[in-house]
Amino acid sequence: MSYNLMSSRMPSVILEWLIRHGWEGPQGALAGYAERERRGLAGSDPMPIRTAVTQLVEAARAKDLAARLPERQSSAFVERAESSIETILDDYCGTPPRHIPWPWPGPPPWVFEIVSALSAEAYAVEAGGLRDNLLDIAGRALQKAGALAQ
Repeated sequence: MSYNLMSSRMPSVILEWLIRHGWEGPQGALAGYAERERRGLAGSDPMPIRTAVTQLVEAARAKDLAARLPERQSSAFVERAESSIETILDDYCGTPPRHIPWPWPGPPPWVFEIVSALSAEAYAVEAGGLRDNLLDIAGRALQKAGALAQ
């Protein structure tokens, strides 16, 4: 089996041997990825809730931006942003199976963390479309998790 020298999928034994014998390893943007891959952390996310909040905020920004476009362009972008928001909410707040499982009845505790972070982001921006979108997403997260009476 042959390996490309810049491949981050190279076995760590080979990488360690190459580095000990003068190879500098990947440089630039690949360096961090190769190091995480070498340690076996490339697929893990140590802060999945923070990642979910970041993704929801970016989707809300995209939706707000799309609402400012002319009508013929705006509808497709708004649909894509809504689709992203729904996917993320389903993964973290929806009914099982979730991205992160929660075996007990009632909403999982990270839903409240997501809602709190979204509220903080909402009140950090001026009143307007983005704030309304973020607060709407926070409310939808609570509804999906079953934390609000429907």
